[in-house]
Amino acid sequence: MKNFDALYDFAEGNFGLVSFAQAKSLGVSIRELDRWLKKGWLEKPARGLYRVSRFPASERDPYAVAIESVGPDAYLYGESVLALLKMAPTNPTWIYVASPRRIRKKVGDGVIVVRGETGGRVANYEGVRAQFLADALHACGGTVNKDRRIRAAEEGFRQGYINKDEFAGILKEINHG
Repeated sequence: MKNFDALYDFAEGNFGLVSFAQAKSLGVSIRELDRWLKKGWLEKPARGLYRVSRFPASERDPYAVAIESVGPDAYLYGESVLALLKMAPTNPTWIYVASPRRIRKKVGDGVIVVRGETGGRVANYEGVRAQFLADALHACGGTVNKDRRIRAAEEGFRQGYINKDEFAGILKEINHG
């Protein structure tokens, strides 16, 4: 039970999620994970990822699961940042996740992995690692139409996610792109 308590404490700050590597670093064996899965204490939302069953579900869970299934350096990318922050309507069946490392494993249906920059600007929005909103607005130029990007930029500026210079740069790019 001591190991489960350590796993629970770790998962508490991460939407109830813990990867196999994280569990292993806490001293939890694969046998313990399997036993807890059978008892219903854990769920397995993605390959190599576990969720403590007692945690209440949140609308941010799909984003957290997508990021954690890709890996420790992953972050929400492009139009998925707009969806998380409710800045613009997007396709809910796809979640874009960026990773600076090459990902060879299967990460799950609906997760699209893109190449991210090492040292790229990453924020923590509502507990979810994500690309800065200004960078996300630049990145989704090919997938989100002009009017939605302008409204998202205006709302992001109003809410303080982007500053005045970033706002001006985004509007210039959208109107001249």
